[in-house]
Amino acid sequence: MTKKSLRVYLIAHHDGRFTAILLRTWAFVFDRPAPSAYGASEEDVLRKLEVELHARVATGEDDLDRYLWDEPFEVRTLGVDVHPQTTVKRAAVVGRRRIPLRLTYLASKLAEGGYRVMLPRFGWSVVLEDLSIAPDVLRQLVTSALLGESPRSLFEFRREGDETVRPWSPRLPSRAEGSSRRAADERPTLRAVAEDLVEKAARQRLPLAVGDSDELERALPGLDAAKGAPLPSILLVGGPGVGKTTWVYRLARRFAAWRRDKARARSPGLFSTSADRLLAGMTYLGMWQARCLKLVDELSHEGDLLHVGALLPLLRPQPDGASIGDVLLPALRGGEVSLIAECTEPELEACQRRAASLVACFQVVRLREPDPAAVPALLAEYEARKDARVRLHPAGKKRLVQHLAMFRRDVLFPGKAFRFFDWLTQEAGARAGAEARAGADAGRVLYPRDVSEAYARHSGLPIELIADEIPASAEAIARGLKGRVIGQDEACDTAARVLARFKAGMNDPERPCGTLLFVGPTGVGKTELAKELTRSMFGDEGRMIRLDMSEYRLPGSSARLLEAGPGATTLAQRVRQEPLSLVLLDEIEKAHREVFDLLLGILGEGRLTDEDGRHVDFRMALIVMTSNLGVADRPPVGFGDAERGAPAAAGPRRAAPASVREHFRPELVNRIDHVVQFRNLGRDSVLRIVDLELAKAEARTGLVRRNLRLRVLPEARAWLADAGFDPRRGARPLKRVIEERVITPIAARMAEDPGCRDREIVVEGGTAGLALRFT
Repeated sequence: MTKKSLRVYLIAHHDGRFTAILLRTWAFVFDRPAPSAYGASEEDVLRKLEVELHARVATGEDDLDRYLWDEPFEVRTLGVDVHPQTTVKRAAVVGRRRIPLRLTYLASKLAEGGYRVMLPRFGWSVVLEDLSIAPDVLRQLVTSALLGESPRSLFEFRREGDETVRPWSPRLPSRAEGSSRRAADERPTLRAVAEDLVEKAARQRLPLAVGDSDELERALPGLDAAKGAPLPSILLVGGPGVGKTTWVYRLARRFAAWRRDKARARSPGLFSTSADRLLAGMTYLGMWQARCLKLVDELSHEGDLLHVGALLPLLRPQPDGASIGDVLLPALRGGEVSLIAECTEPELEACQRRAASLVACFQVVRLREPDPAAVPALLAEYEARKDARVRLHPAGKKRLVQHLAMFRRDVLFPGKAFRFFDWLTQEAGARAGAEARAGADAGRVLYPRDVSEAYARHSGLPIELIADEIPASAEAIARGLKGRVIGQDEACDTAARVLARFKAGMNDPERPCGTLLFVGPTGVGKTELAKELTRSMFGDEGRMIRLDMSEYRLPGSSARLLEAGPGATTLAQRVRQEPLSLVLLDEIEKAHREVFDLLLGILGEGRLTDEDGRHVDFRMALIVMTSNLGVADRPPVGFGDAERGAPAAAGPRRAAPASVREHFRPELVNRIDHVVQFRNLGRDSVLRIVDLELAKAEARTGLVRRNLRLRVLPEARAWLADAGFDPRRGARPLKRVIEERVITPIAARMAEDPGCRDREIVVEGGTAGLALRFT
């Protein structure tokens, strides 16, 4: 009889990746799916599969015997035709056409007679009297199961590559070793959901710890003299990047040193886990509570500490209403277990509101951000320990600290400095490798200008705005804006002054970079100026976060701005992901007054508190609001009034601020840096906008690829200006008119005539409209 072994079903995908499914000999009705994994290679997928199986066996959630086989498998293929779902008069029906599928199945002869036949992709297994009937039986089963399924779902069962079954011998305990393994390791749950930081510290596998080595003594006086006394539960409080996790690593290194000291009877253990790891795989009612109780039982009165990461996720209610903190609270109160958790000051307030009794079980240790003047020395120590290919000149270190202090205020020192240096090292890796292969010196020293250029690439900020060596006056910035935003010179001047203040570092560090309210009629360039500000400030229009405030006009709708968690696309979540951004609040006057209450905190202190109690930092964002307030009192918009200085421009400029003061509360108006009033567009401005839009159209890929050039005659240009301007909608219809009357006819001609290239397209105009002539 052959020795039993595990069997893995391997599926090779068309993209070169693999799926592995562990085959089991029998299953219960309500079983979890068999262990499986997906990875870039066979080695990768088998490594992941080993971790999954080890976790199941170690926690007693699965039995290794179920996966042991002694019979060989034969791999065969089967063709099945399935009738997919279709629709008849919007009703779902089984269609006439057939979709052929090619499936792989496994067959093995049983010692007691008969054959076991398996379809691993379906998780099916049947025992047949004779193997010859397997194709017919499987066709019946598959046809019945997939009859009337959508074609998309049938596509998932296509054959992509080789599908094989192979023996597998991972490093797992056999049944004979089970009892001895359990005796040697009496804490399987802890081993499955946590990693031993003391063991990693002893093997020098923890990240580098740079900085003050006396932090532990200040936080826990008499730590080394504590001998065998139990350690308290510790709550580390500090902002992101201040070094909370590094503090835990220091403690692990201290325990590792104690372990080497023969004078100590026993050194405490330090294990690390998280709320996500505790909940992973716990799909049924009561499973995660049972895991937590097993963990408490294994840690009870052992003198070890469990690092649980962020405290707030432990208090988040699960689908059954309870939280991990609720389960752990009795053991914490009784001193059975000791935890180390982390949070920020705002999160601490939220935790105290949610579970004050749980927070009271912790000894609070506050970690302070080092002074920026001390960060270059920390960077030098970090740089020396990393042995990186890139080096920062002392002046370059100071420049980096300056950039991080100005443009990355949501993360604290020293963490943000270390992270940037890691990014810099990775970026320089490829270049250094190429230089080394060429025989050049791979090492490179970065001076202040080099650091500014690197930070510009890292953050997306233009080098002109962050480098002291490059001048960028308000006048030069305004000229760039005026070239793309037509007819609003005063608005461009105001916006340019905001950017110049940002470059000089003279904006209030505790408020957003700037707060602008654009007031004016529709279609005069308010949104266009916001887009150009985004390009000028961040180099990418995609850094603009745009919200239509008319969607927040109902009571209670302001809560949608604060939603957090995986998949959320709210204002709070998007600014947290990209703090350097422009936030455009379109038609702000239509929002409910609850939204104005939120804006008071954003505009005044540069912060917003989301539904989880976490602060969102707006101090690196530029806030732009648009409004049509006062427009109803304006005279009809017409060509020429704004540019001849007629009352059409002067009157509304006096009325708009009054309309703003009447609509918004004084405390909100006082937090706005500039109320920017937009003028009505004159005819000359509209003609310039026509030229701008035609230039954008001429740069489209289809015209460039075929070398087709546009020449718009003055009559056609004037016709487009008249047709594309609306007295109430401004120049907003212009893009649609150019699309319909210029671009669409050209596209139709290009599609009809593949040889249409290397020509000039003359756009002629008259009273009847436009005409195109290909020369």
